[in-house]
Amino acid sequence: MMKQFLDVTQQLTKLTNNLWESNKKFQKVIIPPKVVHWKTPLLLGIFLALLSVAAVTDLPTRTLLFDMSWLFFTLSMGLLTSQQPFVIKEVSLSPWLTSSLIGLWLLVRLPSDQKEIAWISGPMIAVVILAIIQIWNSDSKWERARSLVRPQFLMITLIHVLISCWFAFHFLIQGWIEQYPSILSQDLRQSDYVVTFQQPTINRSRGVVILNAMDRYLQNEARTKPWAQVEQMLIDIDNERFFLKNQALKTIRVVPEDASWEVKTSIVQGESRYQLQMQATWLGLVFRPEIYSFTKSCEVIDTGNRATVTCDAIKRSKSGLKKDGNAGDSQV
Repeated sequence: MMKQFLDVTQQLTKLTNNLWESNKKFQKVIIPPKVVHWKTPLLLGIFLALLSVAAVTDLPTRTLLFDMSWLFFTLSMGLLTSQQPFVIKEVSLSPWLTSSLIGLWLLVRLPSDQKEIAWISGPMIAVVILAIIQIWNSDSKWERARSLVRPQFLMITLIHVLISCWFAFHFLIQGWIEQYPSILSQDLRQSDYVVTFQQPTINRSRGVVILNAMDRYLQNEARTKPWAQVEQMLIDIDNERFFLKNQALKTIRVVPEDASWEVKTSIVQGESRYQLQMQATWLGLVFRPEIYSFTKSCEVIDTGNRATVTCDAIKRSKSGLKKDGNAGDSQV
């Protein structure tokens, strides 16, 4: 009995010693050796993150604590990467890692229509952090001023300004494409600014999108309404009391380019049938004084008090036709 007791006591003592040694190693790894150390803001960031998740129920306060936690984490990573082995040929990786973390925070916090600010400001944030490091490491005021006008620092600054300008130009082009989708119907494979891996197609042209929306609206009316109501709608379209384009635009996302498309409809009445022709003509700026229009013809037939709509393929105006010449269509 005594032997068993001694064995258990020895095992408990050994376990206690192991836990104590593990605790000492853990403290050595976690606790910073001095106040100004990269581990200090890391511990603060972890504490604030746990506090925001576990102890705070108010959403604004939780968001504030999480932002402060990310700030301390960013500061910790910046301090860590400013020393070996993250210094390559006397150039620290800290500015670029820190600016990436700040940019990631901006991507999360900025509204969806302002997220390009994170990309554009990222390179300039890196330059500012690099300047702060240069000044911090300088021994005198003269060295601080001299470090910011050295060719190496100026070259890095100019490169980052160029990168920011390219990001800004990229988002400017993307904004144009969103506002004027017909740009994508052109052949952009030789462009140095717009990257596209798809063949040009007229289906991307806004004029084609509008005509197809008018076609779908007409088909839906024919399916859901009797012939008399569809016929009255066609008569109203012919007398300009009903605008098919306005109804079609309600079914698709409106963009500024729509105002530059002139849509005309013409109707020829027959016996129990109507010929509807829809034409969308671009009135905006063009590189050459040519006609740029699309035409779609539909036939509406009365079949047993119901309307049947049959539409042909969209035709595009021939390339090279002057605006003062006769229009001719070629099927595409």
